[in-house]
Amino acid sequence: MRIAVVFVVAACVASCANGFEKFYTPDANVQAILKSPLTLPPPAAPQLFLHSNDIQADAKRLREDGYIYIGSSSFYGPANSSNQFQAVEQAKKVGAAVVLFKTDYMDTQSGVIPYTVANPPVVSTVNSSGTVNTFGSSGYASGNYSSTGTITTPGGYSTYAIPYTVNRNTFFASYWVKQDVTKFHLGVQSAPLSDELRIKLERNTGVLIAIVMRNTPAFRANILEGDVVIKLNGADVIDPQTFNARLGQLAGQAVTLDLVRGSQPRSITVTLNP
Repeated sequence: MRIAVVFVVAACVASCANGFEKFYTPDANVQAILKSPLTLPPPAAPQLFLHSNDIQADAKRLREDGYIYIGSSSFYGPANSSNQFQAVEQAKKVGAAVVLFKTDYMDTQSGVIPYTVANPPVVSTVNSSGTVNTFGSSGYASGNYSSTGTITTPGGYSTYAIPYTVNRNTFFASYWVKQDVTKFHLGVQSAPLSDELRIKLERNTGVLIAIVMRNTPAFRANILEGDVVIKLNGADVIDPQTFNARLGQLAGQAVTLDLVRGSQPRSITVTLNP
């Protein structure tokens, strides 16, 4: 009986669909990201890393290394039905260079499975006896007889309640492509000013430096996350869109950034990548 249950579970695991593929959600801009000249071709074998308990911090470190998010998979199910290899397979399908994987115990599901088997046939011994009368040339004659035989009848069916216990986990994987940091003019990701910053700085214009990528002009010039850029070459910085457009116009040149760090104004000169 135990062998039969193990076989059923193993067959289910082998035939289950890849949850990382079934529950994959791409980023809204994934096609533009994959077609971007900044995006490098994916490697033959994506790298696998384990997510820490701080998914946002993991994402930030990847962005600092020039990676950009393209999608994720999130679901829950039996602990032995999904694994890291399936996450890597999905990473290959979506063209990712890196996949971050995470699984955590959620709960345990228990119950019973009815298991019906055919019983062996029943073989019975049958004894018979009697008197045989015969008529011949010499008249009537009688004699006794006895015999032994067997009769086979179906054995019917038996149903057993097989207990089972299944640990269920949550599964999460995020997928990332690598970008060529040498093609970033400055090497930062900027964001609009929050309401809190607008009040603190008493201004509406400017951009917040959210990410500084390693090995870029911004990194080497010691621009820091949290800096607020208010001017570029003496002209006001309005928002991230106009800031990035202006950086493209000044590619390859030395530029001066006026910024606020904490509450102190600073001026940093940096040579942009072409």
